[in-house]
Amino acid sequence: MNRNYDIDLVGFKCPIPILKISKKIKQLSKGDTLSIFATDSMIKIDLPIFCNESNCRLIEIVDKSDHIYCKIEVI
Repeated sequence: MNRNYDIDLVGFKCPIPILKISKKIKQLSKGDTLSIFATDSMIKIDLPIFCNESNCRLIEIVDKSDHIYCKIEVI
């Protein structure tokens, strides 16, 4: 059964969000998803690159009023 996990990266600046995401996905199983809450706009550039270079698929990136919401899937 696939599960969704959350990671709160609000207030962290590049490169910390990607480092924390990298560490977290090592704990997940194939098919699990990770919902990411961040405030550093660099996540919109860094996360697609990270997903292309790792075992993740980018599902979405959405600008909210007070944060950026992203979702990735472990493949």
